[in-house]
Amino acid sequence: MPQKTIQLSFFIGLTLCLFLLSFFIFKPYLGVLFLSGVLSVVFYPLHGKFVNKLAGRQSLAAALTLGVIVVSIIIPAIFISTSVFSEAVGVYNAITLGNEAEKALVYANTTLSSFGQDFLGDPSFGVNIENYFKDILDWVISHFDSVFAAVFNGLFGFLLMLISIYYMLRNAVYIREHIVAWSPLPDRYDEEILSVLKGSIDAVITGRFFVSIIQGLLIGMGFWVFGVANPVLWGFVGAIASLVPTIGTAVVTLPAIAFLFLNGHTGTGIGLLVWSAIIVGLVDNVLSVVILNRKIKINPLIILFSILGGVEFFGAVGILAGPVLVSAFLSLMKIYPFIMAYRKETLTD
Repeated sequence: MPQKTIQLSFFIGLTLCLFLLSFFIFKPYLGVLFLSGVLSVVFYPLHGKFVNKLAGRQSLAAALTLGVIVVSIIIPAIFISTSVFSEAVGVYNAITLGNEAEKALVYANTTLSSFGQDFLGDPSFGVNIENYFKDILDWVISHFDSVFAAVFNGLFGFLLMLISIYYMLRNAVYIREHIVAWSPLPDRYDEEILSVLKGSIDAVITGRFFVSIIQGLLIGMGFWVFGVANPVLWGFVGAIASLVPTIGTAVVTLPAIAFLFLNGHTGTGIGLLVWSAIIVGLVDNVLSVVILNRKIKINPLIILFSILGGVEFFGAVGILAGPVLVSAFLSLMKIYPFIMAYRKETLTD
């Protein structure tokens, strides 16, 4: 065997071994690094504006951007996650232990079942709203630790995330240059792939997720204004439900409206109906068009399943990792023909 072949084989084997060892070293922190990378990509344009204002001072610009991330994303996420979990446990206990809430659910079940039997002419027709709410709350409580709490699990992990975001923002140009240099593809394809990955993150986070968060906030606000209990919890559920095509937020708002009407709160029921149809619906029909038309088109159903599957597979970070990875894969498939064309060119040459 030629000496050069032996040397190359040794180098490749050594590199693979060190890569595997490095992977297992970083494995406990991959979630933190992924979340840090996503937030760095989302807020990098703001970092660029700070750099321009501060005459190229990358470190100060990164620190200011990190402050914006903490105030606008991390602190609200901690507050909302704590409130959602607290309200979910409270509602679950109210349903399972039995009190006025359970009586109201039994009354709603009986009324809706009677209406369905009269309307459909089917004496076997039945509705069980109690099980419906229990299923939702079971999912929220059982997955909550993996969706939110684990993301900010411990001060050490939290500080690691902040440090990672700071250095990723400050050294973004350096990181990008080295990714392009290490890739065996021509630079134009590397730039295209990086652009696609950035577009995927942008489409998921500042596109679909942003619209869903706004709808969830409006649902929670409407529930609070019109006297529906646990508005933070149902706003959270509504934000997830907004990703479901066709049905969307109606999964949350219609039962609440029916609950108000069936319990004699006609005025607040009408108010919540108008709020849900006009305000929440306006966001879905107008804001979605304005924001999402400028992003990579991704079917909401794909995002929904990628969130659920991501949480099951990745745990904490899956709520972001699932949609980002799936959307990146779908986007990369669009440039796949160009990569194959390049391969044919190289083989011909």
